[in-house]
Amino acid sequence: MRDKIITPTKETLTNRPMKANFLVKEMALVSDVGPEDVWSWLTAGWLDLKANTVVSVSYAALFIIFGLILSFGFYFMGWPYLILPGLTGFLLVGPAVGIGFYEISRQYAAGEKVSFMAAVTAARYNKLGIFGFGVALAFVFQVWIRISFTVFALNFPGIMPEWRIILTRALSMEGVYFGISIAIVGAVFATCIFLVGAFAMPMMMDRKSVLLPSLITSAYAVTQNRNAMLLWAAIIVVFTGIGLATAGVGLIVTLPLIGHATWHAYKQVMSEDLPEGESHPTGTIAGIE
Repeated sequence: MRDKIITPTKETLTNRPMKANFLVKEMALVSDVGPEDVWSWLTAGWLDLKANTVVSVSYAALFIIFGLILSFGFYFMGWPYLILPGLTGFLLVGPAVGIGFYEISRQYAAGEKVSFMAAVTAARYNKLGIFGFGVALAFVFQVWIRISFTVFALNFPGIMPEWRIILTRALSMEGVYFGISIAIVGAVFATCIFLVGAFAMPMMMDRKSVLLPSLITSAYAVTQNRNAMLLWAAIIVVFTGIGLATAGVGLIVTLPLIGHATWHAYKQVMSEDLPEGESHPTGTIAGIE
């Protein structure tokens, strides 16, 4: 069983030897959590959503409307086969979408006035790092679209990726193989994004840390708390799936809930030694031996 990492204080910093446990100095202190903590994140996220319903729902609506416009655009341009990869790719860019919800939760916890404009402009805290992460996610999304086509071509050689063909062959052996193949590829993509992106965005916003340390810290935190994070990942997939299955309507609730809960997950995993609304100075935290 892993020992719980102890938060350094002024006394321990002077009286006990320190050993940096991390690859780069800007990595954050990581605390242990269990599957039972996941439900407290959801509860806290729900309370944030209830207290800031108008702002949270309005922010979520921005991305839902954008997704609908993109889907209708694919349809009217004669590319309906891009709709499904585009919708499933929503899971990949989720970490970037959540930044506004993190800001709403941060403002609410700090007793500040919660505003829609602050949520939309949350990237102002760390423009370079957050922009870099957004570009990386956009690139991954493009790769996902291309790989989806490649998987389709391998399973249906010589056939155009049209809805009619996909639906008529869904229960054929080709369709089954295609479903298994795309599920495996999608799981690999989603796992990699979740590993480095679970806490990277809130960390960059909260601590103004640079991109690489944030990604490494997120991966470290997820692997150190894999049982809790496996449950959390499953909940995100289920909630997002429910939202997408209701033509995006359910995302009005599930998207803010996941976003606010992710902020509370971050605060417990990386910032529980600080009061709500406060931040660690970047690069000053190291594990204690």
